[in-house]
Amino acid sequence: MVKTFKLALIIASVFSAEVCLAHNGQLPDEKEQQVDCRTLFNFTFPKILDFMTSIDCNQFISNNDDWVWRYPNSYFDRPFISAFSPRTRKAETGIRFFRRISAYEADQAERLEAYEKIFKNLRNFPDKHPPKRMIRMDTVNDIKDETQIYFGFNSDDTGWAVVCSPDCAPEYFFLIEKR
Repeated sequence: MVKTFKLALIIASVFSAEVCLAHNGQLPDEKEQQVDCRTLFNFTFPKILDFMTSIDCNQFISNNDDWVWRYPNSYFDRPFISAFSPRTRKAETGIRFFRRISAYEADQAERLEAYEKIFKNLRNFPDKHPPKRMIRMDTVNDIKDETQIYFGFNSDDTGWAVVCSPDCAPEYFFLIEKR
């Protein structure tokens, strides 16, 4: 009797594991846009950012092998800039991807204005003065959500980034450092 019960228990657990792993969801919607990152990446990534960034499948911008991006007080969570905007204007299904990315070096007046209007208001902002160098990156995703990213540097080896989507929030702030 005990052997029969054990055998029945083993068979039941194997059967329930197969049922749990089986896919029983709906089929993908044929109208949903199919994303092939080899064909959709139809623009040039800004060369000004090549020294510290990489882009993955037109959906995520992150650090390259020469730089480390990290959140303040964390060495484990890896920041990245996603084509998915956390505060989208409209609810749309499907994955998000970048349609346009541009970047430029900000002049002194723009650095000072961004410092006064944006950076000083972030409670975790580390600097008491405007950055010596700032690169502004603007992105637009497939549903026309716009994001601005400010990369600030006070040395050649260290800096920070603030993602504004559309607002600049402390949780979108991270540190960047050359390896």
